Amino acid sequence: SIPTEIGLLSELTYLRLSYNAFTGAAPEGLGELTQMKLLQLQSNRITEVPNIPGLDESKYDTSTFVTDCGVPSAFDEALVCEHCTMCCNANE
Repeated sequence: SIPTEIGLLSELTYLRLSYNAFTGAAPEGLGELTQMKLLQLQSNRITEVPNIPGLDESKYDTSTFVTDCGVPSAFDEALVCEHCTMCCNANE
């Protein structure tokens, strides 16, 4: 899982944790990272992510918060990510 201590890094602006085999919910402390501009979690199996106010796709671009929301070939069920700005495995 993603270490909870990441939420203590109050000045963190960019976090790329893709391809690390993380599972479960992301730490609630991520929601306190008000300086965050980019968060990439794709190719993990994160089931829940708190709202992160700084991730604003209109201010940056749609890749500000990427995670797996569709059905990648390795998983049978899609994840739902209500706070994501982009889903990298969405099947149309």
